Amino acid sequence: MLRFLAVVLLMASLALAQFDPTRPWFTVRTEHFDIHYHAGLERVASEAAIYAEKAYALLVEDFEPPPGRISLVLSDVGDTLNGFASPAEGRVGIFTGQFRSSDLFNPRLSSWWETVIFHEIVHIFDLSQVRGPLKDQTRIFGRLPAQSAVKPLPFVEGTALYLKYKKLGESRLNDATTRMMLRQMVLSGRFPSLDEIRQAYSRSTWPYLGFLVYNYSAWLVQYLEVRFGEDAYRRFTEANAGMLAFKDFNEPFRRAFGVSLDQIYADFVRWLPGQFEGEIARIQAEGLTPITRLSNLGFFSEGATDSPNGLVYSHASPLRSGLRIIVNESERELLNGPAQYPEWSPDGRYLLFTASSAVSPYFVGSDLYQYDRLEGRVKRLTQGERVYYARYAPDGKSIFLAKNTPDGSTELARYFIEFNRTQPLRSFPHQDGVIHSFAVAPDGNSLVLALLRRGGFQDLYRYTLQTGALTPLTQDRNVDSDPVFSPDGRYLIYSSDVNRVYNLYAYRLEDGAVFQVTNLLTGAFQPTFSHDKERIIFVGYDETGYNLYQVSYDPSAWKRVELEREPLPAFKPAEAAGGEPYNPFPYLRPLYWLPMAGVGVDGFGLGVSFAASDPVGLHAYSVGAGFDSSLRGVFYDLAYRYAGLGFPLVLQAVGAGRDSAQGIAASFWSPQGSLGLQYVRSDVLEPALDPNQNTVTHAFSLRLNGASTTGSDLFRSRSSLMAVGTAFVREGSPDWRYRLQGALGLQFRLPLEASHVVGLRLGGGFTTSPLALDGFDLGAWPLVAGGQPPLAVRGFAPGQLRGQQALVGSLEYRLPPWSLERGLGNWPLFFDDLSLSVFLDAGAAGSPLDLNQLRFSLGAELRLGLTLFYQVPAGLLLGGAQGLGEPGPRLYLGLVWPGL
Repeated sequence: MLRFLAVVLLMASLALAQFDPTRPWFTVRTEHFDIHYHAGLERVASEAAIYAEKAYALLVEDFEPPPGRISLVLSDVGDTLNGFASPAEGRVGIFTGQFRSSDLFNPRLSSWWETVIFHEIVHIFDLSQVRGPLKDQTRIFGRLPAQSAVKPLPFVEGTALYLKYKKLGESRLNDATTRMMLRQMVLSGRFPSLDEIRQAYSRSTWPYLGFLVYNYSAWLVQYLEVRFGEDAYRRFTEANAGMLAFKDFNEPFRRAFGVSLDQIYADFVRWLPGQFEGEIARIQAEGLTPITRLSNLGFFSEGATDSPNGLVYSHASPLRSGLRIIVNESERELLNGPAQYPEWSPDGRYLLFTASSAVSPYFVGSDLYQYDRLEGRVKRLTQGERVYYARYAPDGKSIFLAKNTPDGSTELARYFIEFNRTQPLRSFPHQDGVIHSFAVAPDGNSLVLALLRRGGFQDLYRYTLQTGALTPLTQDRNVDSDPVFSPDGRYLIYSSDVNRVYNLYAYRLEDGAVFQVTNLLTGAFQPTFSHDKERIIFVGYDETGYNLYQVSYDPSAWKRVELEREPLPAFKPAEAAGGEPYNPFPYLRPLYWLPMAGVGVDGFGLGVSFAASDPVGLHAYSVGAGFDSSLRGVFYDLAYRYAGLGFPLVLQAVGAGRDSAQGIAASFWSPQGSLGLQYVRSDVLEPALDPNQNTVTHAFSLRLNGASTTGSDLFRSRSSLMAVGTAFVREGSPDWRYRLQGALGLQFRLPLEASHVVGLRLGGGFTTSPLALDGFDLGAWPLVAGGQPPLAVRGFAPGQLRGQQALVGSLEYRLPPWSLERGLGNWPLFFDDLSLSVFLDAGAAGSPLDLNQLRFSLGAELRLGLTLFYQVPAGLLLGGAQGLGEPGPRLYLGLVWPGL
């Protein structure tokens, strides 16, 4: 029992920091917040403090304040847009990157900081509400928002979007992209079921899960207040916060409104079409533009670029990821892997694109790459430049770049290919001018930038290279994106969401006249010209996702429109925060504790556990202790992690009765894998050595882990390697002993639409110790958690295959999963995928190894994917294996739990 409890503690305790703790950190305090930021974000911290307090004041109108102060951590984690909230810790994390934010978020608020800070603080308020008798739980257990946090995702993420719209006037709820996707649902008459939007799961169909639980669900939350009044969400919160986490989620709705969630959702689906029928009729009355579809894969098909060599675009979906090329209506994959915003060079030989990857555990970087069509190879052009968008100069000798900076601002630069040198051109400090995209004029003397300015204005600006002048072309509240010059240089074709409907527009440079190029029921984005200059190719939307479309380039067919110019709001950069050096120790008191209990054949155990970490993640610890009746004594598990050295250093002490162990471990990360070092001193009773005396052992271990994935279109190949070497010595013996084990895994997804997977596992080990307890036991345990041990032969009992040397192998075939995607009513249990695999295991163990003793087994495993409490992935595994020559099969049942 002790060992089980200790493992659970260890798995749940010391997660890695989400921010780089080696940077110099500072703290500035406001009435309700501690704002933590690293060097370089002083002005950001001042502005974040203003928006945090504003959000607090707005939300306290509808919610009880969360307990204690809130820590808000600002960090540059690289070229990614995101934030997060941890209500149990009272912590919010905000990432500074905000490039091309209008692709994913509504940019119309005053700044990215207002948008993301409000969203995450909603979670802190909403998910920490406790009412009624359950308040006694918080008095006993501390800040553990179990009943408020455990609810379907529409009432987590959809709530944040709705409240942002309600309090600030803008969010993804009312942006043009959300309206476009909802119009398509209305047109097709297909709406997701409640099961499809309720929780996290492995969804492989469009719309993608993120849209359903955020944008679509925001409309469901809005419907509550449309139907039941402006205080409806507050009433629902009051009801839910006084109930247990594990419940039929119809109950808080019945208590608040007298109607079940099932009935509310059915009524919502009937109500939603009426919100778009007028808009659809208006668009249709203006005459739809005839267009032709060029691609058919849907999901995210974007960034087209055309040349006589073919039409290339970027695609990402659950089945595929990479650059694809269409030649003479025949399509194939050109490059596999993440790649965005491709562009052919003027001579058609090279293909330019950007791609991002993890460069450290705390940082994701984006850089510029070039594919050589003639040589069929990719060359990396920049290293650490943080390039997210690039376009060739007309002569093909240089490339214009948009780059991220640490504080969330952007820069314009020029890269000279021959000299491998980057020249800065223009910076846009304080995020007043975040470059979304740009086009290079045919004469190469100017660029037109789609630039997001403070106040939520994303417009087109002309930047002149010779003078550095920046001149606004458009200036209104429409979101203008992805400009491209017409072949004759007279027009700029771009995407804009006039009247909250994305279409293509043309700006005539000679007089500033604006024309509507397309009129579509869904949307039009990212225009480019065909190589023959006669067609505009663009990204459109349909019920399968985004695809490529084309329309004739015919200025005579365009409709002139008048767009009223609006003044930009005044913007004054915030003063730099005068924070004090970050002190992690006040944050290390435990905010909550949990009871532990277990019953086994040999007795029972009771105990408590608690854990804490500082907001930045410099320090973390976990503590577990209790009484085990089988040992007639106490057990404990103490662990501490320090991350300030650039790698995590972990100290741990575990004990129960007469047994104890102390260890120190460090791990080192690289993009290819990790290296772990560990020392453990154990003082345990080993009856095989001395039935009356504990044995003290000193062990030094080195662990290597690596993994890589390659692919081509539907085919995927994944390899993984694990090796552990240990040198150990027992006190009283002068001899050092050694133990080495390793495993190689290969997995192949066959190039078929359905997921057929073939897996191969090879492993082995040896030890120089003659003692049986130091050897290998290949008998598979009857109860598994998360998978078999690396050296195991299923179908044989523990003790049947033992020795100082071992060799194993396994061949597995996994059939396509059956997508259940059904919940157990409205209880927090969801059945995801059911999959079946068949396998052949082989292995031998001995002292020494004798391959003539190789044993085989055949078997099958059934895995049921689960989502627990709406967000926790898990699974059930039922397996059976027949060892050849054995009297009968061995069956096993296990719970596949995250982290195990």
